[in-house]
Amino acid sequence: MLFITLVSLFGFILITKTSDLQKYVDLIDINNDGKLFSDEIFLFFNKFYEEKQDQLSISSLSSIKKQKDILHNVIKRYNYNSSANYLTLLDLKQLFFDLYSLQNQIPTFLFNNLEPEQVHLSYTHDVFTEMYISFVTRKRPSSNLRPIVKYCDHECIAIGDTTTYNVDNWHYWIHFIYIKGLEPGVKYNYKLGFIDSDNVTIKHLYSNEIWTFKTMAQIAKQEKEIVYIYGDMGTIMPLGFDVMKSIIKDFNTHKDEQANYVVHVGDIAYAGTGHEKEIQTIWDLFMNQISPISSQIPYMTATGNHEKYYNYTSYKTRFFMPSKTKPTSLEIDGNFYFSLETNLVQWIFLSTEHNYTNGSSQRKFLEYILQQYEQKWKMKERPWLILVGHRPMYSSDQATDSGNLQSELEPLIIKYGVDLAIWGHMHCYERTTPVKYNNFTDKDHFSSDGKIYKHNATEFNQTSPIHLTIGTAGALVHENWIPKPEWSQTRYQKYGFGKLFIHNKTHLEFKSILTDKTSSDDEDYFMIIRQF
Repeated sequence: MLFITLVSLFGFILITKTSDLQKYVDLIDINNDGKLFSDEIFLFFNKFYEEKQDQLSISSLSSIKKQKDILHNVIKRYNYNSSANYLTLLDLKQLFFDLYSLQNQIPTFLFNNLEPEQVHLSYTHDVFTEMYISFVTRKRPSSNLRPIVKYCDHECIAIGDTTTYNVDNWHYWIHFIYIKGLEPGVKYNYKLGFIDSDNVTIKHLYSNEIWTFKTMAQIAKQEKEIVYIYGDMGTIMPLGFDVMKSIIKDFNTHKDEQANYVVHVGDIAYAGTGHEKEIQTIWDLFMNQISPISSQIPYMTATGNHEKYYNYTSYKTRFFMPSKTKPTSLEIDGNFYFSLETNLVQWIFLSTEHNYTNGSSQRKFLEYILQQYEQKWKMKERPWLILVGHRPMYSSDQATDSGNLQSELEPLIIKYGVDLAIWGHMHCYERTTPVKYNNFTDKDHFSSDGKIYKHNATEFNQTSPIHLTIGTAGALVHENWIPKPEWSQTRYQKYGFGKLFIHNKTHLEFKSILTDKTSSDDEDYFMIIRQF
């Protein structure tokens, strides 16, 4: 029966107006023959590297061969006709059907103009009793209708607003709703729709069995936090789609280790072409690619260089981070930098793409949050301190381009005892030892196999940060290493994502998970243990 349904839906899709996927195929299909060969895909993706370091990196013969090998494998992986050496529109449609089928869903956005798509949850500054939700529709039912979310056993309703923006002739509608007064640690099923101006008459209401969210439990009832972490994903090709498929499988398979939220460290959809144009179709495909996860757990983001187009208009409008939904007095730049306090972590999200020098608004924000963290230590609260940004402070990638990040911010993160700094930008994985000013430090507390950093610091500034670069979520790999510095513990160039386990205030654990691995040794693992 399901097969008949899918066939019927495929037939329906084929007779509708130009879809996002067809637009995407047209962008790549130089020959206009409906077939995407590896050379066409190679030329398309190399439009996205706008920086000089990237151009140098991708120009070497060995790098070009490596990229083409990846794209050849992409075609083999995504092709449903094993004898063909190209991809077609039907191959890409089948990808979405396969992705959504992991949760027994059908990608209705491929053919429906009114049903909610691109559903996205995000935390506010109150992770216990609030949630923010946004979704997109291809059409707006009428100007007097407002979006709603219906939730809880008593059919509670929260009413939101609608917006859009004008880039690349984009004409869809973004609906956003602020939900307050929730119970801590409670799982809610929800429905999305529209209500009339009388705030009583519901005109449209849609449900989906996977549309659920859970507020964070108070610390007395929650043993640990689990977080998906990655950067530099993109959509469909090269392998962003494949990495998201692995994330969904992990989420569905490990019920006892399901992530509470996502941290995406910049370079999100890769909708920019490396020049002036940004393609909104790619944003739409990406948001629907992550929706099976982002409709169930909050999806938190840092901004990267590939979000910069049209003054970050798409990123600023499509995402709803705490600094946008309920900013503090120092969070004045929308989605770009903000703090997030959970039970066990003081997160600090920075923008490496905006001014962070002394006296800048972002620097004042950072210094204030770090000073507040110092006070928490003095009051024996002692959360983990994790910094998130896009361009890495430490990288042995030949093309690294972090500017003055190290000279400007490293003294601060050392002074205030950042436990873990997470970055993207370089399309590789790299983890440092405990490090200060390019020196491997705290060697006596770092295990010989590089897996455990165990220290007995009694003050917040007595430890050394570990830096983690994880730009492995799908963007085209074209990296070259410099000779390995002493502070570089583990590095590789393979696709995958990370999973962070904050067990309690003394134990933090991280695992890297690869989409393809030959042995368990391919994946990285480390733990930080704080002995107060």
